[in-house]
Amino acid sequence: MKAAAILKRIFEYALILFIIITINFLLTHYMPGDPILHLIGEEEYYNLMASNPQVIEEMREKYGLNKSTLEQYWIYLKTTVTLNFGYSYIYKQPVLDVLLFRMKWTLMLLIPSVIISAFLGAFLGIKAGWKPGSQFDILTTPLMLLINTTPTYCISIFVLTFFSFTMGFFPFGGMTSGGLSGLDKALDIMWHMFLPLMILVISKTSYDYFIMKSSVIEISEEDYILTAMSKGLSDRDVLSKHVLKNALLPYITVVCMQLGFSVAGTMLVEVVFSWKGMGTLIQRSVQVKDFPMLQLSFLFISVCVIISNIISDLLYIAIDPRIKEGESRAQ
Repeated sequence: MKAAAILKRIFEYALILFIIITINFLLTHYMPGDPILHLIGEEEYYNLMASNPQVIEEMREKYGLNKSTLEQYWIYLKTTVTLNFGYSYIYKQPVLDVLLFRMKWTLMLLIPSVIISAFLGAFLGIKAGWKPGSQFDILTTPLMLLINTTPTYCISIFVLTFFSFTMGFFPFGGMTSGGLSGLDKALDIMWHMFLPLMILVISKTSYDYFIMKSSVIEISEEDYILTAMSKGLSDRDVLSKHVLKNALLPYITVVCMQLGFSVAGTMLVEVVFSWKGMGTLIQRSVQVKDFPMLQLSFLFISVCVIISNIISDLLYIAIDPRIKEGESRAQ
């Protein structure tokens, strides 16, 4: 039963990936504006259009923009399958090389923020959910609700204004001051990444908090929990042996799914703090209509979301006792 469920999910995600690839192509190619204009500049573009339009057509041919939409789509499918995504219009490098370089800086923020917020959200959510209506719950829930409903870029602008412009504790942006090496460079990067990392941790913790709190509250009302408490078990034993065992199941799957969505969520914070990761890369690519870079960036984000969903599904299938029971019954 598990094997059939896994194969079914993989087929579904493969179909979803194909649809995403198609939508990705259509979105980038039907964006308003001419990419050639951004490649050579507005003044040069209109001068060539008036005096020597043949140069513009040669550039379209060079980048494959003179082909029909169907031909471009077929080329796009072939290059995607072979992982040959072409060259960036503005960076003049293979788009895969540029993306991989930028991605490591995004992961430098993403991975620690997901791990730290997962532990913080679980700890705070368990404490609030086990004793709903307690003083801790009354104080924590409104604060987490405020953070969770406030866009991360708003929090980023406020934090940057206060801690960098007003107090001068942290740099205005960027990833390093330059001219450093070794341990000094590592410490300088950590100094630059402190504020964006802090914002991501706070934002993700608020979301994880509500997931864990709701799970704990829901499980605490189950009959087997009431039975365990009626047997005289301490709150600690009931919480550790019964509540957490079941509450962690949906929580782990949500945290795994976060890995994919957080790639996109991190981008706005990167733009505010001028962190040279995926966020600023996509922002720049949108401005100049760099189709190859946009296509690969959006595809990469989609693949991250799909992979994180697959991981969460596999974990759910592996640890969900109900699936195990169904499998044994089928046998």
